[in-house]
Amino acid sequence: MISINLQHIKPSVIAKLQQLAQQNHRSLEEEITAILEQVTQENVIAQKRQWSPNFFERTSGAWQGEDLVREVQEAAQEREPLL
Repeated sequence: MISINLQHIKPSVIAKLQQLAQQNHRSLEEEITAILEQVTQENVIAQKRQWSPNFFERTSGAWQGEDLVREVQEAAQEREPLL
């Protein structure tokens, strides 16, 4: 395993990490590992949701079927006033 040495962390950040670790019944190392795993997983998910390159250029205005027509909508319902 790779060892990582973090030398320039603010004492206030360390205190918050220690508090989180205690709340989650983990060691400081386990807490930092859990945070890093969560952040990297969220990053992977965010990347999967991005549009592929030139997606809109390839798809915007690309409909070649019949014109899309919106049906007539009914009148909006009358609602009781809020208190």
